[in-house]
Amino acid sequence: MRVKQVLVVVTVTVLGVVLAGNFAGAQGAEGSAVILGTVASDPGTTASVPFYYSRGSGPSLRSLRLHVDFVSNSVKFAKADKGMAAETQDYDLAVEMEDLPANERDLPRTRLKVAVTLLDATTSIPEGLLAFLNFRIAPESKPFTILLQPADAEAQDTSQKPAPLAVEPGKVIIAGPDEPMPGCFIYTH
Repeated sequence: MRVKQVLVVVTVTVLGVVLAGNFAGAQGAEGSAVILGTVASDPGTTASVPFYYSRGSGPSLRSLRLHVDFVSNSVKFAKADKGMAAETQDYDLAVEMEDLPANERDLPRTRLKVAVTLLDATTSIPEGLLAFLNFRIAPESKPFTILLQPADAEAQDTSQKPAPLAVEPGKVIIAGPDEPMPGCFIYTH
């Protein structure tokens, strides 16, 4: 169990560094970006994937909507919770789930329809952690990585005009059984 705790700490630290770089890469010339995080979780647990928003150099947004597709044979969407950004500006968070046809390998797929809209039309969506998308990992799951692939995204600025929005995909990594990490002197001594 110690190896997984260390792996989680390293993953969270690396995720913070990667997200800082991804905001710059995902924003492109227009600026606004949504980034879905990458989370490792064990079979039989829940994975909480962070959903970040950065305005960058883009216009202030009044609403954003995106569709996220994923293979759902081992991972099932459970619920969404508002993130820390709701403490600075409240917003409405809605997530709907839709079953999609199986992929070419006959694996079931699901689409999440995520919408963030303002309750107060005179303000803009706050930057930061907008939500956690919670997924249940089946107890019998084998080690695997599930890609949370954006299929469609749209946004409206505060004047209700379409605004550009870049989206960076996320991942749910289903961890394997505890195994020693050979070659890591610091954690083995």
